[in-house]
Amino acid sequence: MFHLRSTTSFFRSLAVPTLAVPLAVLGLTFALACNSTPEAPAEGSSGWASVHGRPGARPGSHDDWCGEHQVPESLCTRCNPTLIPAFKASGDWCEEHGLPESQCLICNPELRIERPPPEGSP
Repeated sequence: MFHLRSTTSFFRSLAVPTLAVPLAVLGLTFALACNSTPEAPAEGSSGWASVHGRPGARPGSHDDWCGEHQVPESLCTRCNPTLIPAFKASGDWCEEHGLPESQCLICNPELRIERPPPEGSP
């Protein structure tokens, strides 16, 4: 005897395999994207190194400069959030703007943070 299934159960039986393929592709895409490492920018190109301080630069030197945020790289809480607790512990924190008070130009418009000159310059 021939038995017809309802159209609802027919579509439900298709739903699981139909959704499984796009979800698997999406999961694979995220997995591959998260496991990839960004390529280092070519020498002389505008990349992380051209905007941020050189790794190993002496704190307070010309090379210790975050060009993106215009503060010393060794003190840049936006590039290195692990520095935040030390600023908060010393009472140097602007809660309203999420920056060290010593770097908050909104609260302290007269503040001037200047990059030190290169070593050996007059």
